[in-house]
Amino acid sequence: MIYSISGKLTHKKAQFVVVESNGLGYKVFISNNIEKKLPAIGSQIQFLCSYHVRQEMPEIYGFLTEKELEIFELLNTINGVGPKSALSILNNIDIDKLMAAISQNRVDLISENWKIGRKKAERIILELKDKIKKSGLFVDLELTDSDKDVRSALKNLGYKKFEIDEALNNISSDYKKPEDRLKFALKFLHK
Repeated sequence: MIYSISGKLTHKKAQFVVVESNGLGYKVFISNNIEKKLPAIGSQIQFLCSYHVRQEMPEIYGFLTEKELEIFELLNTINGVGPKSALSILNNIDIDKLMAAISQNRVDLISENWKIGRKKAERIILELKDKIKKSGLFVDLELTDSDKDVRSALKNLGYKKFEIDEALNNISSDYKKPEDRLKFALKFLHK
C-alpha cells in the first residue's frame, strides 16, 4: 500500500501528473482543484495517496491534504461510486461546502451546484452523513458562506491565497459572524 509519494514534479497532464522519485515516474491522478494548486514543473512535491487496483491495473490518486484524502476515501465507500467518480465529484467542488451540504441534508446544493444527479446526491447524503459527524468533518454552511466574504476582504487587503487559507483554517468555529472571523484572521496574519 502506498500512503505518500515525494519527488520531483516532471509532467502535468489533464487529470494526472508524474512524480519522479528514486528514478521511477509515478502517474498520480488528481482533481482539477489540486491541479490549480500545483507548483511549477521541476519543483519538489508530496502527495498523500489512495491506491486502487481496477481491472488488474494499479492506480494512484494524489491529494495535498489529509482532509482531501479522507473525503475521497469516504466517497469511495458509497455503493456505485468508484475512484474515478469520486475524483470527478471533487473536481470543481469546495470541500467544506460539500461537507456542510451533506451534514445539513441539502440535496439541492449538491445536485445543482456540482452537477451531480439528484439520486446520487441523495445517496451521498444518506451514506455519508453519519460518517462525517463521526470523523469530525462537519462544517456549518453559514461559516462557509461567511468565509467567502472574509476571503474576499483579505484578498482585497493584498494577502496571498496560501496566507488566507492558513488564516481561515485556524479560525475557531466559535466565531460565527463574518466581522468576527475577519478580525481573528487579521490577528492571525499579523503574528
